[in-house]
Amino acid sequence: MAGQLTHQAVSHALKGIVARVLQIPESTITDDARITDLSLVESIKLLRIAGRIERTFGIEFDNEVLFRTGTLAEVADEIYRLCVQEQEKVA
Repeated sequence: MAGQLTHQAVSHALKGIVARVLQIPESTITDDARITDLSLVESIKLLRIAGRIERTFGIEFDNEVLFRTGTLAEVADEIYRLCVQEQEKVA
């Protein structure tokens, strides 16, 4: 994602990714939702989510974060941290 990335933009994009992969309405996904507790979650779908995160944000994302992280907000925090880190490498 180009330009000035905000935490809110990361969170919104993550919700969209999760909704598309799990084929559930984005409006049903909250920041305090645990990805592993959402409807229709299987390990293969978590790997698809991780792949889409990497392609969307241009980062290397540890798949295990999805398995061990608590909430969607915490996953967004990690993505944002990695994005900032990546932007600092480029600058």
